[in-house]
Amino acid sequence: MRAWTCRTAGIYITALLAGPALTAVTATAPTGAGTVGSGTWTIQESLDATLPGGQIESVSCVTATACTAVGSYSTTSGTTVTLAEAWNGTSWTKQRTPNPVGGNSPTLLGVSCTAANFCEAVGGYSTGSPSTGVMLAEAWRGRSWMLQPVPTPAGATSAALRSVSCVSATFCEAVGFNSTSSAARVPLAEVWNGASWRPQPTPGPAGSTLAELSGVSCVSAQFCEALVNSPDSPPAAEMWNGTSWQLQALPPSVGVGTVSCVSADFCEAVGSSAGAAVWNGTSWSAQPFPNPTSGFINSFGSVSCASATFCEWVSSSGNGTGTVVTMAEVWNGTSWSVQSPPSPTGAAFAGLNGVSCTAANACEAGGDFEPTQQGGDLQAFAVAWNGSSWTAQRPVRPRSATRNALSAVSCVSAGFCEAVGSHLDASGNFVNLAEMWNGASWKIQATPNPAQAASGIRAVMSGVSCVAANFCEAVGFSSATSGPGAWVWNGTSWTAPSFCEAVGGAPFGNAEVDTWNGTSWSAQSSAPGYTSLNSVSCASASFCEAAGFGPPGDNAEVWNGSSWSALPTPTPAGGNSLGLTAVSCPTASSCEAAGTYNMQSTGTAVTLAEVWNGTAWAVQPTPNPTASLGSSLSGVWCTSANSCTAVGNYTTTATGRTVALAWNGASWRLQATPNPGGMANNMFNGVSCGTSSICTAVGSTQPGLVQGTLAERRG
Repeated sequence: MRAWTCRTAGIYITALLAGPALTAVTATAPTGAGTVGSGTWTIQESLDATLPGGQIESVSCVTATACTAVGSYSTTSGTTVTLAEAWNGTSWTKQRTPNPVGGNSPTLLGVSCTAANFCEAVGGYSTGSPSTGVMLAEAWRGRSWMLQPVPTPAGATSAALRSVSCVSATFCEAVGFNSTSSAARVPLAEVWNGASWRPQPTPGPAGSTLAELSGVSCVSAQFCEALVNSPDSPPAAEMWNGTSWQLQALPPSVGVGTVSCVSADFCEAVGSSAGAAVWNGTSWSAQPFPNPTSGFINSFGSVSCASATFCEWVSSSGNGTGTVVTMAEVWNGTSWSVQSPPSPTGAAFAGLNGVSCTAANACEAGGDFEPTQQGGDLQAFAVAWNGSSWTAQRPVRPRSATRNALSAVSCVSAGFCEAVGSHLDASGNFVNLAEMWNGASWKIQATPNPAQAASGIRAVMSGVSCVAANFCEAVGFSSATSGPGAWVWNGTSWTAPSFCEAVGGAPFGNAEVDTWNGTSWSAQSSAPGYTSLNSVSCASASFCEAAGFGPPGDNAEVWNGSSWSALPTPTPAGGNSLGLTAVSCPTASSCEAAGTYNMQSTGTAVTLAEVWNGTAWAVQPTPNPTASLGSSLSGVWCTSANSCTAVGNYTTTATGRTVALAWNGASWRLQATPNPGGMANNMFNGVSCGTSSICTAVGSTQPGLVQGTLAERRG
């Protein structure tokens, strides 16, 4: 763990390194005028680094040259939205899809098309707090996708649709599950009559409280088959006879699965237990189903039959080397045999989630993959079957926000701030992220990064300090060195390396302090007994305060120009597990440290602030949000002894929220901070104040599956 501070023209700055990389920054600046903590916090549009993305969940083909695939992707702001793509026999094109207002992470999981101008797609999304599942349906009528209302069954508290099958524009069946007030999960079916959706009564396995319908296939308005997914009951299916759904027994070997029917006398079901079963119009019977010789079947995938003598099933499997690859099996009317569709070169994971066959020589399958062994975000993937082999296709991979986070920020004026952090690159490695505020907007800057690292981390900027718009220092982790890394901004570009101090943790559990003299780093001796130091702030070359983890009762140490010595930091009454994560010193007789401690009576983490008066540290009372189940402060910035701002986050029953506190010389008070993304998981990691009333806080927001950057401004 390393943190640092630089001295230039009388201004001193601090940064924090946690684990192998810096994670927060605090700094001091000249005393500013203005009302302490005045103004309101507003969200700024910070940017996210993007990569190709997309996940294909289901495919439906009308002909070999007319297919539709659906799923989801993350937008450039990190929000999960629906995805639809069309295949014209030559290439895939993205179609515009609507998303429910106020819905979180809407995803399309199933699609069924009966003509080029008619498709139904279904899925789900969440809303509210606590999160509630809501069914999603969209219709394609040849020119655009439209949202459709789907009524929830009486008594349902949550619901989602998994699969859909249409035989005409006036008959479709969609299946999934709904939850009841007793928290039971029960099978759900909805029927489309050409004008609206309505729920149908669906029986569930006796005694089951965890049942849902995972797949459906219809050949007419009088015959459909659906498979039951129920971990607390034997494998089962349900048949629609035009009037009602009836339970059927499946062979035990099938398990959770997917189904495809070509007539009322022939259906194939394939399940996650590497088992298959065939319907002959009267009953289900088990079929031998081979496993890939090199590994295991990873999921139940999808099956599509063009006739009673041709079916394709797609999924993914382990290849025996720790990599998951695409797989397929083909039914020739007599037996199943394993096929090996191509997987993207170098991918750590590749899987096929949906398949649709219009003939024995025409199938389209779609899924997603992780691009490298380092992992990384999922990208859309497709393959085509021509009757003799599978070939890879490149579907549209919408630009999607990869995992982004801002760890620290430093502002020298209302028109210039630097924020630093990290994001994933196309190889699945974490690399530097730097963004500059020009008074109107944030802009991503080019940053140097070492070559690809086996550790999965090429470089991470985690602390930054600026003394002018043409001079900033950033520190963190770099795979090009033994651990720590440093970079300088000269007003035009960032380069890998003015008096600086860096603090952190050495490999064997001892605190470490390094000094930068403009040419090289040199080690200093920390006070004895410290395992790590999280943050440091210097008011002069002869006064610095560092906060971290030391001997019992000592979580700070002071620099007098020649050596470091331990300082006791009191634990609040009734508390334990004290941790100081940030410190800011405008003068040698005035510092604020921020962090967290646990209440002994409840074990709950609460905010912590301590003040240095030039002689000793003392605890200050700090408020916590009413809805908090746990709070912590990760950044603090003081422009004077009477003006400080501390930021962090707290958790509720549903998610994480940002928190900000303002110090006016007499007390700390909570400030309202907006939280983007509905029920997104949000946090502040660092704060920088140009004056007592103008501050910028940075961190991360996670509205869906992907974490993105967050920046807010006060004043």
